[in-house]
Formats: sequence, C-alpha cells, structure tokens
Amino acid sequence: MTACATALTAPDCRPDPSRAHGAPAVLRVLVVDDDPLSRSFQTHLLALLGHEASALADPGSAVAQALEGGFDVLLLDLGMPGVDGFEVLRRLREREAQEQRAPLAVLAVTGYASMLDRARCLAAGFSDHLAKPIRAATLAAAIEQAVGASGGAAVETSDAARLRATVRRLHESQPPQAGFAPTVTESFALRSAQLLQTLRRCVQQRDARALGRAAQALRASAEYLGALRLVGMCAALQQSAVSDDWGGAEAALGTIDDEHQAVLALLFESSLR
Repeated sequence: MTACATALTAPDCRPDPSRAHGAPAVLRVLVVDDDPLSRSFQTHLLALLGHEASALADPGSAVAQALEGGFDVLLLDLGMPGVDGFEVLRRLREREAQEQRAPLAVLAVTGYASMLDRARCLAAGFSDHLAKPIRAATLAAAIEQAVGASGGAAVETSDAARLRATVRRLHESQPPQAGFAPTVTESFALRSAQLLQTLRRCVQQRDARALGRAAQALRASAEYLGALRLVGMCAALQQSAVSDDWGGAEAALGTIDDEHQAVLALLFESSLR
C-alpha cells in the first residue's frame, strides 16, 4: 500500500485542472489483473481521472464481464496465469463479431515494455500498450485516444502519426541533412521491395533461416520509421519461421504485403508536404 500511496500523491498522478472544462464524459472501465496491488493502483488512478472503475482478478470471466457490464474501456494485464491477455482479447473479438457488437477499446497493461512487446500488442489488436508502472497522464491520453475507435483504427492512426512525424523530423534537419527525407523514403521503398521478394522466395523454398533474417531486416526498417503494425507483422512471420508453420508464414506474408503498400503511400504523401 505504501507504493500506491506514494504514487498517488506524486504530481503526475493529480488530475489536470485544465481538463475540467470540456472534459470527456465519465467512462466505465474494467481492470483485469491477477495482481491485487496492480488492480488497486489502476483503479485508484482511474478514480483520480474521474472514471468509474471495476476490478477483476479472473481472466477466464473477463470477456463475459466486459460485454455484460456495459464497460467503455478494458485495461487488460498480459501475463496472467491460465488465460493470458492475448487469449482474452482473441475471445473478446470473437464474441463481438458473433454478436455484431462494436469493438471495445482494450489497452494492454504489462511489465513487458520493449518496442517489440508494444509492436506485438498493436499487431494483436490492442488499442494501445501501457508499460507498468502506469502514469496518470499516460493513462488519460491512452483512454482518450482509444475510446470510440476499434483497436485496428487506433493503431492505423497512431502509425500514420508516427510516420508523418519521422518524415517531418528529417525535413526539419539542418544542412547537410536538409532534404534527406525523400531519400529515406525512396531508400525504404527500394530496400523493402527487395526484402519482400526475398521473403516470398524463402516461403516458397521453405528456407526458415533466410526467412527469419529477411523478416528481421524489414522489421528493423519499420521500427526506424515508426511503422509498428508492420513491425508486429514481421515478428509474426519470424515466429512462423521458427515453428515451421508455413501456412501461417504465407498468411503473414499476405498481411505484410498490404501493410507495406499502406506504409509506402503514407511515406510518399508525407514527403511531398
């Protein structure tokens, strides 16, 4: 309790008075986490932000509770025993599709905080990835962005913003780097096209080692640009190669092709601005 009390009195955890006017409506948020301290901390943060929070320790009943409780947002821990957060999300989306429901905003909450962890969450369909310990300002921004959008739409918007920001930073670079952005865009287009050809050949030839290397190279370029959906897809392709799942590899390659075209379109559009 001492850790929670300290965190709750820190300046970053206080409600922002500037949000008092025109603030979003009170939201009903479900916290699913097997750790009691983490559940308590998250519900306290949500209360500070003016939202109604409920907490649940059992991931097995999370889907039913999320759908039947009239919640607006789900904060979902990933590393739970028995049923992890990814499986909860998969079951939730399956039920939503069966019942023709609008997708619930689901935020991944986890101690796994690397770029690859974030990419994996976004690729899986989470609206956002929040690393523990959560800060109130970060939580407030994530909820505001995610509410009202499906997980996929939130990820697309986020990736588009990151790609445009990357190109803008390069455009704003001082000489001799001025004008570097179009070159980066064109270089990515050429290099990624070569890598995609390699990936297709590796899948056809069932060459897992070469497939893993090419997928890693494409993933590294996507990480540099901020194209996290593409990062996650490359990671999925790498996993398929490791497990000799060639059906999965072919499916992952198809999604990579589509996402690659979307990334290129955004890059060239941003470079022309």
